[in-house]
Parts: sequence; structure tokens; C-alpha cells
Amino acid sequence: MITALTRAMPAIRYPTPPLAGDTVRLRPLRADDYDCVKRIRDHPETASWVNSITMPDGETLVRQAEVDRRAGRRLHLAIVRPGGGRLVGEIVLFRRAVQAAEEDIAEIAYAVDPKARGRGIASTAVRMLSAWAFAELGVARLQLAIHPDNAPSRRVAEKAGYLAEGTLRSLKVIRGARVDCVIYSRLPSDPAPYAG
Repeated sequence: MITALTRAMPAIRYPTPPLAGDTVRLRPLRADDYDCVKRIRDHPETASWVNSITMPDGETLVRQAEVDRRAGRRLHLAIVRPGGGRLVGEIVLFRRAVQAAEEDIAEIAYAVDPKARGRGIASTAVRMLSAWAFAELGVARLQLAIHPDNAPSRRVAEKAGYLAEGTLRSLKVIRGARVDCVIYSRLPSDPAPYAG
């Protein structure tokens, strides 16, 4: 028997101080990030793996992200270079609980500018957000859902300390087509990933 959620999810607070390392910093998404996020998602090297932005402009994108954050559903962050550098990607933490037993499970998704790939940006961002979610949100399980053919993203998952569990068929809709996804997971008790 599936037990429906009976209470609203608490808001997901922004990391304070913002998550930052030597190579990346995660900050709240801003309206002026819209063009970069759209360009990254629609780039030929990315478009097969992620949906395009459905919001018409940056203000709408940020407003919806804030509504979802306050409702406890989603935390949408920009990945930028340290020192206020330009946006090089985005990372999103989702809570998709449909029953009470899933309230402490979250999923992470990310996209990085193809020009900035191969430098550990995505894996560093995933490690940082994962550690924060375990420590500050009390998440009991984090997962990534990656298309089986997306080898670069699968390497990111492994570098961030996630373990492949198996493939779920027809799990998501990407640009109008149902696709399989390899599920990767990480638990708070898992060994810390190597950050090199």
C-alpha cells in the first residue's frame, strides 16, 4: 500500500555560506544566467541528455525555482568559477517523494558547458552538493539517473563516489522521448570519494 504524503515538505534552504572550492562555486541561479543555461542545455553535445528550458525568460526561470525551493521540491544552483566568474553549468537537487518513506531521498542532475568539460567541474559540484545534502538536509539517499549512452556523465557519477545500481527502462522523458536511465546512488555511510 502506498502512503501519500500528509504534510508539506519543508523549504530547502540555500547553503550558507555558499558551497565553494578551489575550482567551482555554487550559488543561487540568477535571471541573467538564463542565456547561458539555455545555450548549455541546447548544445548538440548536451541536448540528447537533458530537456530544454521551458521557461520563456530568466525572471520566470528564477521565480519558478524559488517557488519550488520554498515548497521543498528543488534547489537550482549555478556552477561558477571562484571569485564571481562566469557560469559554467547548473546543478539541481530534486526531492520527488510520492510517499512518506521517500521524504529523505533526493536526486541530483547537472549540466556543464561543453567548453568547460574535462576539468572536474561537474564531479566537484556533485561531491560538494552531495556532502551538503547529507550533512545539512539529513538526506538518507542521493541518486543520479543517467542515460546509458552518456559516458561522460557516468564518469562524473563514479568520480563523485556514486555506485551504479542498474538500468531502469523507460524511466524519463527527454525532449519528448522515453529513455532508459542507469541509476547511481550514494549513501551517507559510503566512503568519501577521492577528490583528485
